[in-house]
Amino acid sequence: MKDFNCKGFLLIALWAIVGFSCKKKEKTDTSDIKGHYFSINQYALDQWNTFAGEPFLITKTVKVNSGKADSSLTNSDTISWAPIFKLFAETDISDRKFLEQYTFTQFDDNQDLTHNFFYQAKDEDEFTQKLLITIDQYTSKVKGIYIETYKKTALANTTQKLYYQPMKEIQVQTDERPAIGSKKYTIVQYIFMR
Repeated sequence: MKDFNCKGFLLIALWAIVGFSCKKKEKTDTSDIKGHYFSINQYALDQWNTFAGEPFLITKTVKVNSGKADSSLTNSDTISWAPIFKLFAETDISDRKFLEQYTFTQFDDNQDLTHNFFYQAKDEDEFTQKLLITIDQYTSKVKGIYIETYKKTALANTTQKLYYQPMKEIQVQTDERPAIGSKKYTIVQYIFMR
């Protein structure tokens, strides 16, 4: 009985130590701040509503590690859009809970004639680490969206680089580094042929 009480005490003590050391970081109260960050979800919905039903060909290329690229030809009606939208939707930082979690910078590129809006995560544990939106200076249309993500688990560290050039290209680069086993670097590219 004495041995059981000692083990029980040690388990409770260990739980308390882990519980206090894993305390979540307090986030800033943003209830008095107006606005929100750029919404990837709203932008994707706008693109869908604008171009849905418009037929066009798409070349899909997949390359894993240093292997040979595998290409296929598909079209806008038969491609599975859900997994692509899901990748981008997961990076959305427009919810008010993300306010004050990113450093925002705005700059112009007079060579490319663009306005650029850059969001950099303040915390290395945020899933969306970087978001760059490039807008044409004259038309105010989005020319490109670039996103970097980072996810760390007990099983692997995964980084992604997502790029969308409206109605021209989607590219997803995924670098998976498992705790055990070989790393896997995948590039999936969709080229729109309109």
